[in-house]
Amino acid sequence: MKRQGMRKDRPWLRAIIRVIAVILGLILAVSGSIFFIYVYISIKGNAHTFELHDLPQGVDCIIVPGAQIIGNRTPSPMLQDRLDGAVELYRAGVSNRIIVSGDHREDNYNEPLVMYKHLLSQGIPDEAIFMDHFGLDTYDSIYRAIHVFKVQSAIIVTQRFHLQRALYIGGKLGLDCVGYATNPRSYLSTPYFLAREIGARLKAVYETNTNASPERMSPPYPISGDGRGTRKSF
Repeated sequence: MKRQGMRKDRPWLRAIIRVIAVILGLILAVSGSIFFIYVYISIKGNAHTFELHDLPQGVDCIIVPGAQIIGNRTPSPMLQDRLDGAVELYRAGVSNRIIVSGDHREDNYNEPLVMYKHLLSQGIPDEAIFMDHFGLDTYDSIYRAIHVFKVQSAIIVTQRFHLQRALYIGGKLGLDCVGYATNPRSYLSTPYFLAREIGARLKAVYETNTNASPERMSPPYPISGDGRGTRKSF
């Protein structure tokens, strides 16, 4: 009697095992795809990241993506390092134009203005700084650089983990770009950003493959012009 009961239970057990196997297979497939995307973007980004002496000269502009600001007055350490990297490239003659692209959806939070003031304090000419007030994420910053500021070639300046994704987006959108990594120190927020980067890279793949539109667009304002015209409108 016991053996017969065990035999009756086996079809149910086999069905459960099949379901578990399918679920595990799906988990492994999804995990493998995420891992592949993460590694692919890392390798591709690193291949287009150079030291100062290897960077091309005379590109259209230097692009500095925004990051957190403190009290609407001071760049966070991570953002300051990006800006100082841009200053270094400007002084080295890599480009005579800088785009500071960040979040300015609210009057009491203005990343581009803080970035602009920091560059001014480092001796960058007023007219050389272009403010993009609607670079609400990395994709929007790159997309708007191409379509609003008519940038064809650029050096993107940011931390390496972020730079890899920015270069991937730029390449997919047709921007002739290379990167300059700014990692002169450790950041308390690095573990958070590395974890966040997983979702950000999946989002980047989706946006670039669907030709997504940025959240906000502006009239064309070529990078060859005077940056002082971008103080409010762009």
